[in-house]
Amino acid sequence: MKRDHYRCRLCGKTADQGARLEVDHITPVSKGGKSVLDNLWTLCFECSRGKGAERL
Repeated sequence: MKRDHYRCRLCGKTADQGARLEVDHITPVSKGGKSVLDNLWTLCFECSRGKGAERL
Protein backbone atom coordinates (compact mmCIF):
# COMPACT_ATOMS: atom_id res chain seq x y z
CA MET A 1 0.00 0.00 0.00
CA LYS A 2 2.85 2.34 0.75
CA ARG A 3 4.25 1.86 -2.77
CA ASP A 4 0.83 2.78 -4.21
CA HIS A 5 0.59 5.83 -1.94
CA TYR A 6 -2.40 4.32 -0.10
CA ARG A 7 -4.56 4.84 -3.19
CA CYS A 8 -6.62 2.41 -5.28
CA ARG A 9 -4.73 1.75 -8.49
CA LEU A 10 -7.95 1.51 -10.52
CA CYS A 11 -10.19 4.34 -9.33
CA GLY A 12 -7.70 6.47 -7.37
CA LYS A 13 -9.70 6.65 -4.13
CA THR A 14 -7.89 6.86 -0.80
CA ALA A 15 -8.84 5.77 2.71
CA ASP A 16 -9.28 9.46 3.54
CA GLN A 17 -12.01 9.50 0.90
CA GLY A 18 -13.74 6.54 2.54
CA ALA A 19 -12.25 3.73 0.47
CA ARG A 20 -11.59 0.43 2.20
CA LEU A 21 -8.19 -0.51 0.76
CA GLU A 22 -6.77 -4.01 0.38
CA VAL A 23 -3.85 -5.71 -1.30
CA ASP A 24 -4.81 -7.81 -4.32
CA HIS A 25 -3.00 -10.15 -6.69
CA ILE A 26 -2.75 -8.85 -10.27
CA THR A 27 -2.50 -12.41 -11.60
CA PRO A 28 -4.54 -14.61 -9.27
CA VAL A 29 -2.80 -17.39 -7.36
CA SER A 30 -5.29 -19.78 -8.98
CA LYS A 31 -3.79 -18.82 -12.37
CA GLY A 32 -0.17 -19.16 -11.27
CA GLY A 33 0.34 -15.72 -9.76
CA LYS A 34 2.85 -15.39 -6.95
CA SER A 35 2.69 -13.34 -3.75
CA VAL A 36 5.54 -11.05 -4.79
CA LEU A 37 5.59 -7.26 -4.90
CA ASP A 38 5.44 -7.14 -8.71
CA ASN A 39 2.19 -9.12 -8.66
CA LEU A 40 0.43 -7.17 -5.91
CA TRP A 41 -1.43 -3.88 -6.03
CA THR A 42 -3.62 -1.75 -3.82
CA LEU A 43 -7.31 -1.74 -4.68
CA CYS A 44 -10.37 -0.47 -2.86
CA PHE A 45 -12.94 -3.06 -1.86
CA GLU A 46 -15.34 -2.02 -4.63
CA CYS A 47 -12.75 -2.22 -7.43
CA SER A 48 -11.36 -5.49 -6.11
CA ARG A 49 -14.78 -7.14 -6.11
CA GLY A 50 -15.79 -5.68 -9.45
CA LYS A 51 -12.64 -6.35 -11.48
CA GLY A 52 -13.51 -9.94 -12.49
CA ALA A 53 -12.16 -11.53 -15.65
CA GLU A 54 -12.40 -8.35 -17.77
CA ARG A 55 -9.19 -7.09 -16.16
CA LEU A 56 -7.07 -10.01 -17.33
